[in-house]
Amino acid sequence: MADKKKKKRLSKVFDYLKYEDPFAKGVSFCAGCPLERLVRFVPQVMGNDIVITGTPSCSAPVLLGQNGKSWHKLSYYGTLMTGAASNATGLARYYKRAGIDGTVVCFNGDGTAADIGFGNLSGAAERNEPFVYICYDNEGYMNTGIQKSSTTPFGAKTTTTPVGSNERGKNLRRKNLGLLLAMHKIPYAATATLSNLEDFAKKLLKAKEISKKGFCFLHIFSPCPTGWGMPTDTGIEVCRKAVQTNYFPLWEAENGKFSFTKEVKKPKPIKEYVKLVKKFSHLTEEEIEVLQKDVDYEYAVLKQLSLLDQECPLPD
Repeated sequence: MADKKKKKRLSKVFDYLKYEDPFAKGVSFCAGCPLERLVRFVPQVMGNDIVITGTPSCSAPVLLGQNGKSWHKLSYYGTLMTGAASNATGLARYYKRAGIDGTVVCFNGDGTAADIGFGNLSGAAERNEPFVYICYDNEGYMNTGIQKSSTTPFGAKTTTTPVGSNERGKNLRRKNLGLLLAMHKIPYAATATLSNLEDFAKKLLKAKEISKKGFCFLHIFSPCPTGWGMPTDTGIEVCRKAVQTNYFPLWEAENGKFSFTKEVKKPKPIKEYVKLVKKFSHLTEEEIEVLQKDVDYEYAVLKQLSLLDQECPLPD
């Protein structure tokens, strides 16, 4: 009976994989990187006819290709970090004007989305451009040397927030990118991660449909084994603990109406999460408590937003 229940539960995820995996069997991501599962999952759910645009990042060597060769069969257009959303805007507007029923997916890391390209991302959201922006957040500039970004959390060790006799990691709090984009009053914003694939698949399909009329933003939690100091087989468990501790709650906002897609009734303490990654291994109990308070505050904000009945849809 247990095996039948397990098979039924797993099939719910597999039912969303309606398209072939367009990537080669071997690609150049770091060992154990959840980003590989992410790039394979998106087109398997959304379809192989999506057009992806992206910037220099951890995903770029695979999406852009190497030495004149391609790792996949998708349409991909590379651009600079400063103009990622502007590039996607141009593609989406062209398809609309040409009468082509296509979905443009802007696919970037947190360095582009939260920092270098945030200005044109915010502009695209404000103009309600019709495309999907996916940010995979590994909390730093992992592709260029593990430097901190504005989504790097308090206390995290990076090469620009080191730990030593006078340093204790990042002494500032992280930027809540998903919430910032939702506050642009866009048609759809959501968070997702790879430990909850059915939830992720539903949000991909919803974003694809809604993007025909306006801007959609997906904030994806994507741990980095190389930069975070994790064993290569623990990526999904780190994602799971991030959800269970409310470090990365799963929610969506459709026309400004917030709701949790997985509400954790009895969240685990944040120390259950931080003990899994080496970038937090230096933290004292007092420093972990600072991180806990940050997590509790962000969750409280989301909880209050989820209680509001108001929506703010644009007119048809």
